[in-house]
Amino acid sequence: MKILVTGGTGFVGSHAVSVLQRSGHVVRLLARNPTKVAGVLGPLGAVADEVVVGDMTDADRVSEALEGCDAVVHCAAEIGVAGGRGPTSAANIEGTRLVIDGALDRGLDPVVYTSTITVHLPTTDTVLGPESPLAEPLSVYGAQKCAIERFVQQRQRAGAPVTTLVVGGVYGPTSPHLDGSFSAILASLESGMYAPDSGLGVVDVRDLALIIGRAMEPGRGPRRYLVSGRYVTWEDWAALLAEASGRPVPYHRASPEDMISLGRKFDELRASGQVLPPLSEEAAIVMSSGRPGDDTATLAAFGVTYRPTVETFRDTVNWLRDTGQLGTDG
Repeated sequence: MKILVTGGTGFVGSHAVSVLQRSGHVVRLLARNPTKVAGVLGPLGAVADEVVVGDMTDADRVSEALEGCDAVVHCAAEIGVAGGRGPTSAANIEGTRLVIDGALDRGLDPVVYTSTITVHLPTTDTVLGPESPLAEPLSVYGAQKCAIERFVQQRQRAGAPVTTLVVGGVYGPTSPHLDGSFSAILASLESGMYAPDSGLGVVDVRDLALIIGRAMEPGRGPRRYLVSGRYVTWEDWAALLAEASGRPVPYHRASPEDMISLGRKFDELRASGQVLPPLSEEAAIVMSSGRPGDDTATLAAFGVTYRPTVETFRDTVNWLRDTGQLGTDG
């Protein structure tokens, strides 16, 4: 198949491109900056078969990118959770509508959309499943992703062949940027971490990319899967990172209220130009509301077994060291 990938120069998207090409697919990217493509995909042993220059909010460029394709993987998103701000525009909503509706209008199948576990958080459920209700979001990012979820689910109820992958915290080696999970790891190795009595589902980017590749099967209709990963408490997260890196990761418990207050204070100081750990009010909300997910149906459907979290962390730390982002002594 010829597959359009949006967000192909990002962390998840670049790994997805690598898997899709190894599976024999032709991959076209929609990329705002084509000069980044080779440098991002090269370390993964991948290249872009075709590139359309443009943004997911540009209707003409999206139309050009979709033309002649058989399927779509939509990974593009503006996140900005850890850096002290949420998305700065409605690009997530506008871009997703353009890509998904444009693909459906052309009869593309499947249309794979990578969502986020935050659409279900906060929740009173003890375990999340693919049919868990959407939450009343407490952040800008969460509100946008919930709005997209409602739009996607509306299309799915009408029979559209959209496969939604609801993804947990993504970690692993080889990335074009060092925000998100990488900034959390680097900050924790540098100065330890504050965290509440909750946790996070950790999914290895390579496992997620494999699932994306195996989801490229036409004729299956609308589907929704949880890819939350292996759930660990934040205390276990710190212990696993310490084991993977060979150095201690000091851990300090904090209440959700204290976490959110600290994140808000960091946002204020960051706005004045200070360089601070990657905790924001939005990130603190996400950290404080984590729940385990039941990925049983996902693993069975795609024949995947998640690799151990310590392996994911070890490979991530080794990559950071190999690329000079983290010193060999820490």
